[in-house]
Amino acid sequence: MSKAATRRTFGAAIRQWRLLEVTAFFALALLSLAPAPASADDDHRLRFMIQNLYAGSFFQELTAARTPSEIIAAATLTYQHILATRPAERAVVIADEIAKLRPDFVSLHQAAILRTGKLNAPPATTVTFDLLQSLLAELAAKGVRYETVAVRPGLDAEAPTALGFNVRLALRDALIVRADLLEEDHVKLSNLQIRQYIAASTDTEGYSSIDVTWRGRQFRLVTTHFALLSFAVPQALELVQTAANTTLPVVLVCDCNATDNPADPIFFQNYPAYLLVRNAGFVDVFRTARPNDPGFTCCQDENLLNVTSTMSRRIDLVQFRGPFTIEDVQVVGASPADRTRLGLWPSDHAGVVATLTLRSGDDAD
Repeated sequence: MSKAATRRTFGAAIRQWRLLEVTAFFALALLSLAPAPASADDDHRLRFMIQNLYAGSFFQELTAARTPSEIIAAATLTYQHILATRPAERAVVIADEIAKLRPDFVSLHQAAILRTGKLNAPPATTVTFDLLQSLLAELAAKGVRYETVAVRPGLDAEAPTALGFNVRLALRDALIVRADLLEEDHVKLSNLQIRQYIAASTDTEGYSSIDVTWRGRQFRLVTTHFALLSFAVPQALELVQTAANTTLPVVLVCDCNATDNPADPIFFQNYPAYLLVRNAGFVDVFRTARPNDPGFTCCQDENLLNVTSTMSRRIDLVQFRGPFTIEDVQVVGASPADRTRLGLWPSDHAGVVATLTLRSGDDAD
C-alpha cells in the first residue's frame, strides 16, 4: 500500500472518531422493588443489554495526522495506547457482568480485532486480540454460553508503524444470544438483515435486524451505532424507514451518539436523530422508568485510568415500540468497583441492561 493510499485509508476511516449508560405480601413487595432476577427467560420477560467494548483509543492522533511520517507516528502511538488499556482483561470484567445478569440478547459495539503483519505488506493477519472471541470464551468458561447471530463490519484500517510492522484495526458491532435459549427452542430467529447506511461517513456504518419468535410471540430486534455529527440524523431517518418499518413490535438497541438533551454542547447536532426515533413511536426505556436518574453512559478518559468517573452523557439507549412493559433497567460498569485490578474502567462506555415483558396482542391495550 502506498503512503498516499495509507493516508487516504486512515483519513476516511477515522473521521467518525473525532468526537467523541417475612410474609408473602412483604416478599412480593420486596420483589417488586428489586431488580429482575438473574434469569430473564421465564414467561415472556426478555432482557436486553448494550455494551460498547471500546477498542482502546479515541484515534485523535490519527485524525490529526497529515503527512505519511505523521501517520506512521500516529499509528505507532495509537497501537501503544490500545495495548495500554488491556482490552482482553477488560473483556473479562464485562463477561463477569454479563454472566451475573444473563441477558438474553447482548448488543456489542466496537468489538475490535487488532492484528499485526509484515511492514508495508497488507493485509496484516496475526491476531493480537479479538474482543468478541475473548468475551465469548470467558463467558463459556463461566458456564454461560452465547452464540453470535450477527456481525456487522465497521472500520477496517491498516498502517505501517515505527515498530517494524503494520498494524490493522477492525471494528465490528455484534449481536449475541444466550445459547441455552436457542437449544431449548425458546427462541427462533429469522429474517436477519445486515445493511450499510446510505448516509455514512466511512461507508461501513449500518444496522443489524433480526425477527425473533419468543415463546410464540414475535418482535423485531434492531441494533445500530449512529455516526457523529451530520450523519446521525439521516441514518436515524433511514433506520425508521427500513428496519423499523414493520408491523411487528420492535426493540431498538443503539449506541446513538445522541442524547435527549438539545442543549448538550457536543451531541446537540444529533438531538434531531433522537427526536426522529421518538416521533416514530419508540419509548426510551431508561428515561421512562427512571425520569430523575441521569443514567450517564459516556465517557471515561481515553486511557480509562481516571479515578473519578467522567461520564456525563446518556447516549447508549434501549428503546421499544409495541406491547412491551418495562420491568427493570440499570446502568452497569459505571461504579469504581467495576474497574479492573489495575484500575482501568471496563470501557469508556457503561452498559445498559433492560428487562421488558412482551405482552400478547390480546392484552396490549
